Amino acid sequence: MNARRPGAPMPDSLRATLTTTVGHPARAIQCPHCRALPGKPCVLRTNGRALPEPHHTRVTAWEQSTA
Repeated sequence: MNARRPGAPMPDSLRATLTTTVGHPARAIQCPHCRALPGKPCVLRTNGRALPEPHHTRVTAWEQSTA
């Protein structure tokens, strides 16, 4: 299988800024509720849909780790 080629020719630095989104700083740790890996968004355990905000337990765990 071939790697997917980018749709538009542009510098890698510009492409990186278009594809990355700044999320909550709590995404730096693993979610204790849904087990989402660091850097990944929290997901619903029933259907795997990504959530726009991290779970409250993830935010609490992040606060405790940075305090």
